[in-house]
Amino acid sequence: MKTKNEITGMLGILVSVPGMEDTVKINLSLQRKQVMLLSNVIREGMKTDQGMVGDLLAVLDPECSKELVRISADLDEKAGLSDLQQKVKQFSEH
Repeated sequence: MKTKNEITGMLGILVSVPGMEDTVKINLSLQRKQVMLLSNVIREGMKTDQGMVGDLLAVLDPECSKELVRISADLDEKAGLSDLQQKVKQFSEH
């Protein structure tokens, strides 16, 4: 089993290879429930420091994490789910 330092080092190399900074346009057609799930997975994933996601977040520029949170909010907005997501968040906090 690889150590955390070895995994972090490998991920650091992978995200720095040529082309990883290129912008990619993705056109998806998703059901609203899939958008809701995806945006929540992104937001919840950003909170972890465990596993592969945590290791990857550790080597990425913090601006990349902020951009993923913005993408999550954009997904909600485009799917007309922003208000619903806020209500679900409020409900789950109580």
